[in-house]
Amino acid sequence: MTTSQLVSDHDLITIGFRLGTTEMEKRRDWVDIESTLLNVIDSFTDDYRVTSVFMSWIKIHGKYVIIEKLAKLYDKAETTRKPSPWMSFVAAWAVECGYHKWRKLITEVSGPVYLYDPEVTESAIVRKGILPWLPLGFRVPRNSLRIRESDVLTPKELIATNRQYRNRYLYGASWRADIVTAIENGITTPMEISRTVGCSYEPAHRISHDYILGKQCGSGRHTQ
Repeated sequence: MTTSQLVSDHDLITIGFRLGTTEMEKRRDWVDIESTLLNVIDSFTDDYRVTSVFMSWIKIHGKYVIIEKLAKLYDKAETTRKPSPWMSFVAAWAVECGYHKWRKLITEVSGPVYLYDPEVTESAIVRKGILPWLPLGFRVPRNSLRIRESDVLTPKELIATNRQYRNRYLYGASWRADIVTAIENGITTPMEISRTVGCSYEPAHRISHDYILGKQCGSGRHTQ
C-alpha cells in the first residue's frame, strides 16, 4: 500500500499516477476514478509524496472528474467516518487550476488545519509565505507541494489505458460516460450498472437502453 489501507498502488496507477514502478497486479473490472480520489483525500497526510502527485493529477485531469459523483460519495462516506477537511483544499486547488465546477465542494473548515507538523509549518510560512489559494482555516506554506506534470500520465496516455477516462473525453464528465463504461465492461442490467457506477436507477435504465439500441441499429446498418 502507498497511502493507507484505503487505496492501493494498483488503483493509483490505473487512474494515471506514476509511482516509479511498472509492476501491476491483475487488473480488476472496475477501478473508479472518484472512489480512488476520495480514498486518497481520506488519507491525505499519510504520504506527502502521494499528496503532491495527487495535486499534480488534479492539475492535469481535474476537468474530467464528475463533481456530482464525487460529492455524492463524500456525503455518503460522512455517515460512516469523520469528514475530511481536505476536500475543500483539493477543490480550491482545482478552482485555481481553472476547473470552476469544483467550487461547490469548497466549504469552511474549523482551523487551523495543517498538512504536517504545525510548528514546522508556521516557521515555513514566516519564511516563505502561505499558499495564496487556500480556503480559510488551512495553513500550508508556499512551495510545500511539488507539482510536476511528469508525475502523472498525460491525457493521451490515460485515454489509451483507462476506459472510464476515455469515455469522459467522448461523452464529457457525466453519468452517461460511466454508464457506457460499465456496459463496455460487461455490466448489462440497469440495477448492476446503478450499483457499480453510483447513479440512480433511472439514468442507468434509460442510457443503457439507448446505448444498446444504438449499437444494434448501427450494427444492422453496417451489415446491409
